[in-house]
Amino acid sequence: MKKVFFSILLTLFSATVFQTVAQADAAPGDSINNIRLEEVIISSTRAGTETPVSYSNISSAEIKKQNAARNIPTILQTTPSLVVFTQDGLDVGYSSFSIRGTDATRINVTLNGMPLNNPESQEAYWVDLPDLSSSLQSIQIQRGVGTSTNGSGAFGASISLQTTGARSEAYGEASTAVGSYGTFLSNIAAGTGILANGLSFDARFSRVLGDGYVRNGSVDHLNLYAALSHHTDHQLLRLIYLKGVEHTGITWEGVSEEQMQDEEYGRRYNPAGEYTDEAGNRLYYDNETDNYYSDIVQLTLTRELNRYLVLNAGLHYNHGYGYYENYREDDTFADFGLPAQTLGGVTYSSSDIIRRELMENDFYVANLGLSYTRNRLKLTFGGMYSLYDGNHFGRLKWVKFNQDIAENHEWYRNVGRKAEVNLFTKADYQLNEKLSLFGDLQYRRINYSFSGMDDDLKDLTGDFTYNFFNPKAGVSLHLNERNRLYASVAVGQREPLRTDLKDGIKGETLNPIQPERMIDYELGYRYNVENGTHLGANFYFMDYHNQMVQTGKLNNVGYKLMENVKESYRAGLELEAAVPLWENKIRVDANATFSRNKIQNYTAWFDQYDNQDNWNWVGQISKAYGTTDISFSPNVISSMVITWQPTPALYVNLLGKYVSRQYMDNTSDEAKSIDPYFVSNLSGGYTFKKSTIGTFHLQLFVNNLFNRKYVANGWAATDTFADGSSLNWIGYYPQAPRNYMARLTLSF
Repeated sequence: MKKVFFSILLTLFSATVFQTVAQADAAPGDSINNIRLEEVIISSTRAGTETPVSYSNISSAEIKKQNAARNIPTILQTTPSLVVFTQDGLDVGYSSFSIRGTDATRINVTLNGMPLNNPESQEAYWVDLPDLSSSLQSIQIQRGVGTSTNGSGAFGASISLQTTGARSEAYGEASTAVGSYGTFLSNIAAGTGILANGLSFDARFSRVLGDGYVRNGSVDHLNLYAALSHHTDHQLLRLIYLKGVEHTGITWEGVSEEQMQDEEYGRRYNPAGEYTDEAGNRLYYDNETDNYYSDIVQLTLTRELNRYLVLNAGLHYNHGYGYYENYREDDTFADFGLPAQTLGGVTYSSSDIIRRELMENDFYVANLGLSYTRNRLKLTFGGMYSLYDGNHFGRLKWVKFNQDIAENHEWYRNVGRKAEVNLFTKADYQLNEKLSLFGDLQYRRINYSFSGMDDDLKDLTGDFTYNFFNPKAGVSLHLNERNRLYASVAVGQREPLRTDLKDGIKGETLNPIQPERMIDYELGYRYNVENGTHLGANFYFMDYHNQMVQTGKLNNVGYKLMENVKESYRAGLELEAAVPLWENKIRVDANATFSRNKIQNYTAWFDQYDNQDNWNWVGQISKAYGTTDISFSPNVISSMVITWQPTPALYVNLLGKYVSRQYMDNTSDEAKSIDPYFVSNLSGGYTFKKSTIGTFHLQLFVNNLFNRKYVANGWAATDTFADGSSLNWIGYYPQAPRNYMARLTLSF
């Protein structure tokens, strides 16, 4: 019924806007007006020059300089307060990031103003849309709560992605990149330009292959982007299709410190798919993989209703299907609801198996926005309704000791449905030549329900409803043409993740996860000069109640487990500088974040067993730690980029990134921490003179220039025993040593 309803809505929306197109003047407006209409698509969720929040803009030119088969987190690594890690060690496979110590499940991501985060895990998975960066024209990162946006609540930052717009003339582009560890990227793009009737068509296809640095870190990715647009003087209508196909080796288990030092294993070791045959040989299952297929359709309309009022509307549909495939040694049949199996007169209570844990989901979004600008006032009204329908189920692909188990036996299935209403109003008012005021009110209502059985055969039935009101206010003061001060206060609230709600439903936690709330205080200064010099300082204090922080543990399919901490805060100073030198031939861009990230009165809970021989679970014990550091929250993050560009055709970039110590749980135990690291990358590009077949552009990348052996992320857990002893379990994600990439692009 929901699909039928959404199809009817899509049909009515399409009929309305195409009728408007038919009645409109077919000739496209000038390029300036087209650019302005492109910007309106995402203007309701982005910060402007007067908005009193901390933000960074990344242009298409900057994206291209960093783009070589890498996922978006790596492209953003030079922005303030951002820490990147990748499981395969090469930035090609599974990659993620944190901002101000806040993990990716609590960072809002939108694509053309539409939510990109998965509503259940609340994370945007970049491997699901490989090489998406090649189809982007701009990115904005707002740190902190930021301004109201669509989709999941922003608790550390929000990221707004805008896909490429139509060009004025027809074009074509072909690109190939090759690099270390079998990395290969092929990319081809073409567009018609804006035709006389206002239509344009743009398309891009990418293929990414690689072996990865760690064993089983291979990738095989496809991405297709296509956009059909219609332009008039006062309207832009666009239909977008994005397809992503992801095949990635499982790499979430990590490697221990002892294994990294052991010659038999080493830094590239990965236990995924490991098993022992009957002769005692250590072997690996060759299809230990994470697979996902994503299809996204967006229809957006931007129209000037009059000189003061602009309409922005859109429909979004995302269909996803994927699965993990694992080889499991000696799993008990009872764990799958199966009886013991008898073969050749021998009864087996357990067996080696190959299992698949699958998901299939549909995500529907409709949004509407109005912007009113007149004299000193700008008002923005936004509304969104979304509906998510997700199925989770598990099947046994192969069973070693199989008497009568059917092929692809399904041992569990559950359904999650999540509906959200999001309404917000923003106002900017220029009180006088120096002072402007900002206000923002947001209301979110979420209903989330589960039904069915989980993979441990426990009932998973629950219904949750959340109502959040998030006010924001700020002021911006122009001291003069170059200097500006701003201040803001914002409330953010958000719902728990699916993974953590499940444990509460099944009674597996003493303290079921609760929604979290934050008040974010920001005070900033910006200095800008026309020659490109920029200085900035931003102080933030993020005061939390029931903040969800990472425990350090992962579940059986690699998801980060969270816990509430009643009172905690993040306080920091972000510094930025951009200085052109030597007649703009050299440019220095630098930033640094100095912060304190603390939990007050923290109590940790540990599983306890009788002893290390029997491993009989006794229960849980608690330990009070007082004030501790929040997990995965370094106190110092800094980066510097020196760019030398003697001519428009040639540039050379030298990047340095420093991240201080990170604790992998919330006990401030250095034994469960990631050492500080400093890493440098060198890149350069040269554009050859235009030839009869087009223009060639060559890029070279040297990553980890000084060949550092460092770890960027990991996981940790502690078990205790009745005699008072304990045992730490740790998995690290080592990053690749010095590696290379070259990319050649032909544009015509």
